[in-house]
Amino acid sequence: MKYLTQLIGKPVLNTNGTTLGKVVDVIALLSERFPNLAAVQVHTREGDLYVPFAQLEFEDDPDGPQGVGNLQSDLRLQVPMLEIQHYSAPEQSIYLRKDVLDKQIVDVHDFRVVRVNDVRLAECGDGYCVVGVDASLRAMLRRLGGRFSKPLESLAKLLRLPLRSNLIGWDDMQALEPGTGDGRIRLKVSHDKIGRLHPADIAEIVTQLSPQQRAEVFESLDTETVAEALAEVETEMQVEILHQLDIEMASDILAQMEPDDVADVLDDMTEAQSDAFLEQMEPAEAEAINRLLAYDDDTAGGLMTPEFVAIPADLTCEQTIQRLRELAPRAEMIYYVYVADEDDRLVGVLSLRDLVVAPPVTAIQSIMVHNVIRVYADDHADEVAQMIGRYNLLAVPVVDEEERLLGIITVDDTIERLLPQDRRRRLPSLSQRETDDN
Repeated sequence: MKYLTQLIGKPVLNTNGTTLGKVVDVIALLSERFPNLAAVQVHTREGDLYVPFAQLEFEDDPDGPQGVGNLQSDLRLQVPMLEIQHYSAPEQSIYLRKDVLDKQIVDVHDFRVVRVNDVRLAECGDGYCVVGVDASLRAMLRRLGGRFSKPLESLAKLLRLPLRSNLIGWDDMQALEPGTGDGRIRLKVSHDKIGRLHPADIAEIVTQLSPQQRAEVFESLDTETVAEALAEVETEMQVEILHQLDIEMASDILAQMEPDDVADVLDDMTEAQSDAFLEQMEPAEAEAINRLLAYDDDTAGGLMTPEFVAIPADLTCEQTIQRLRELAPRAEMIYYVYVADEDDRLVGVLSLRDLVVAPPVTAIQSIMVHNVIRVYADDHADEVAQMIGRYNLLAVPVVDEEERLLGIITVDDTIERLLPQDRRRRLPSLSQRETDDN
């Protein structure tokens, strides 16, 4: 295995041994599974010359193995200069130094964005091909070459910096179209594997991208996945991303998000921007969001979601389970089943466990908890968090002064307030997709 940086800057000799110039880039063809090295771009006094890779051979290196496999040796033309067939790069070509080296890619294993420090090459038949990229610190040190690389590598070891290779196979990459020059390359996993990551991991990746890159990643994913990932990033970034998307697409994403999350996003926008999104929503949905926006952020009303399951007290367990099947609520909505009277006043609660283990004909009112722990819409958010922590609740209902059920607050919406400042991290909500996976 060899590397691109061992070719860049290498002298190219004429057949008589005189120096023709130096390699400034390498051209590869994208038509194969692993791009074949097709030509080298040689900088000469008269200008740049493109020499087919097949018309080059490697000089023997007195300090290393001999033969074509040693890229530490100089390159020599196989035929005189006048007989060189000038290479013209076809459309399906990529310049490895210009289009790949130093560009950013997504490492889905560590959920981070990394920079390509070198390109991995291997012998393929009679020539060489590209088999992957190296994003490691070792690759960066290797690029320094000469007398600097060894001392710096020793220093890195002394400082216990990771020097292991971070190789990403070319099969997992999607190169830019030639000539786009927008400073990055994209992986195939941007469209395939990223979409199968946990939303929190997707969020971890996109927070490291530029605004344009974040928008492009989200445009490649379905709206449900984007909505779940967007809920995991800071509100300021949510607003930034939504502004970069088409308003119809952004509205579709908001429609997939939890109402309380949507309210948080719109609250960070200008009134005109917020109104533009609200106009795209269904009237009932927009009305629910507006009700949430009326509450202060640091109150129970500002934290709650209006999506919950409430049933009348005269149902049996079997009827309640059937009602749940019909409603098909999202997982976080059914931590508990709340019981309300004909005036929507909260009168009881039962857990899913109690509902499932009870005989089907059992009346709900006979097994429900009557003394329900609840909070009021104007209660401070810190009080809500402390109550959830004190009673080990997964959710707590929110009521008005007349005990009418307004919404629920789930544990993931308050967990940050329960943790010390240096340990706070958003707890991902339980999505329907996670439930399906289990």
